[in-house]
Amino acid sequence: MKTISCLLFTILIPGCYPINKTIQPRAEMLVVDEAGNPVNDAIVTLISGAYPYGEERTRMSVKTDYSGKAKFPKIKDWRIESLMIHGAESYYWSWCIYKEGFLTYEVGKGGADGFSPKAQTTLKPGVATQCSSILQQWESVERP
Repeated sequence: MKTISCLLFTILIPGCYPINKTIQPRAEMLVVDEAGNPVNDAIVTLISGAYPYGEERTRMSVKTDYSGKAKFPKIKDWRIESLMIHGAESYYWSWCIYKEGFLTYEVGKGGADGFSPKAQTTLKPGVATQCSSILQQWESVERP
């Protein structure tokens, strides 16, 4: 009984609690060119960030297959959060697609409510750049 009382006291007084958070949702991106043809071997990156600090948490890159699809598994992790100000993390997700010969596609507004787990994009011809500026885009993301 004392052990249970100590455990409850440790959790409830500081307002901390364990929670199983979705760090990365199960997601799929279909990449096509302007003619509607699938783009093979494009590097699709799914980036997870978290409020309130706006930091990148994870980044997973997958190449598209012959049909232009890149698939990502769901990743969950146990976290300890608190009931105090800025104690809870809220995750959001962003896409970056890189393929030589095409403009790099980056989208930074992908919070839990605005993120589409089955997305499609059309790449336009142009000069590709690496997926590095996504953190700068997150600075302008509307906070929940």
